[in-house]
Amino acid sequence: MKTSAHFMSGTMMSKALLTTLLFLTFLNGNAQTEVTKNVIVDAAGWKRVATLDAPAGRGYNEIVLYTKGGATAPRVVKISWFKGWGTNYGGLNIVSLSNGGLWSKARITYDGTQSYLEVNFTKDIPVLSVYQNQSVWSGGEIIGGTLPDGGGDVVVSAKVGRVNYGEDSFFLGYNGNAGIGTTSPDAKLAVNGVVHSKEVKVDLNGWSDFVFKEDYNLPTLEEVEQHIQEKGYLKDIPSAKEVKENGIFLGDMDAKLLQKIEELTLYTIQQQKMIKTQGQMIRELKNEIQQLKNN
Repeated sequence: MKTSAHFMSGTMMSKALLTTLLFLTFLNGNAQTEVTKNVIVDAAGWKRVATLDAPAGRGYNEIVLYTKGGATAPRVVKISWFKGWGTNYGGLNIVSLSNGGLWSKARITYDGTQSYLEVNFTKDIPVLSVYQNQSVWSGGEIIGGTLPDGGGDVVVSAKVGRVNYGEDSFFLGYNGNAGIGTTSPDAKLAVNGVVHSKEVKVDLNGWSDFVFKEDYNLPTLEEVEQHIQEKGYLKDIPSAKEVKENGIFLGDMDAKLLQKIEELTLYTIQQQKMIKTQGQMIRELKNEIQQLKNN
């Protein structure tokens, strides 16, 4: 029994030792895939953050820039991209995990020999942490010390926002405005291109049925003609110059167009009444003429 117990104890110790060695190997292996360097940004402007693949090779790359400590909230931004053969880089993808303020743009440049990831900093940063995960990094490394100034031919660039996928493909600003095909959305959704939809719903506070109210001052056709001659466009409708400069709001424009349709309807009704009256007068006049001929 003692021999068996001693054997079991030795076996368990061997398994425990093997497990520990495997665990330490796992930790050591993972630690080698992650690299963080603390660098210095000495002034605002474009700075090289990392050297990238030489013309040969391809792969997916990403790094994370972040600050920590101090009186202000940390700033974190992840920049990723894909490299094809040669200097063919895919669009930069940017995800910011905090508000902006320290960096505004990122780009990849090529000086004829080496490619670089560069970031446009808005101010100096005494201590900036740059993190890379080598398990997804294909070539290149973080530049240590004081980051050198940027330069060279710009291969691809992107504006830093909350999210920016594929340069201008999709951009989400810090203010919550989203842009498709633009990095400067001036509304909650700005699209630089064609929008294809089965239905569009527009909420409005008013409509143009006021035209049919008795107190509506319907312009005379002479007044409409005078306005067209003087201005070159219909009253209450924006001119071509205004549309070119400011565009149109679909809901507001639909209401204005309906107003003109309703005014045209009233003109048509007036003209129909006039035509009916004139027809009656013509028939009466014909009857009188016929009576005179008969007499």
